[in-house]
Amino acid sequence: MLWATACLLALAASAPVVVMVDQPVTVAIAVPERVRHSEVVLLRLEGVVMRRNAPAMWNVFWEMPDAKVQTSVDDLHFVGYVASPANPALRDAKPANFILQLPAAAAAALHRQTTIRFTFVPVRKLPEGGVTITSIRLE
Repeated sequence: MLWATACLLALAASAPVVVMVDQPVTVAIAVPERVRHSEVVLLRLEGVVMRRNAPAMWNVFWEMPDAKVQTSVDDLHFVGYVASPANPALRDAKPANFILQLPAAAAAALHRQTTIRFTFVPVRKLPEGGVTITSIRLE
């Protein structure tokens, strides 16, 4: 019950950009002008809400909307992964934030793009209720 309340409070603050349950999800985000000229670009996932008493892991790919669990992490479009180990003492927890550095090829591609798509691929079954991400941005 507390977990559901925490999710509702987090969602009430801002509608989620991504809701992952058991299938890959692709979202397009705007590329800020200042990022288009950067050599190092960070992908910030903020307000990530999930149950903490079960493990969660997902891969992130750029400009690869057909990515799936079998897609190789050696692919040029692989950005990285997010993993949250199970902690039986933390059934419910405050929203978390994660940062991934885009690979050089992705950062270079941003020089000529105004939007970029990211695909979030669950690697294993996500905890009950899935995962929500409230904010995704580049810096």
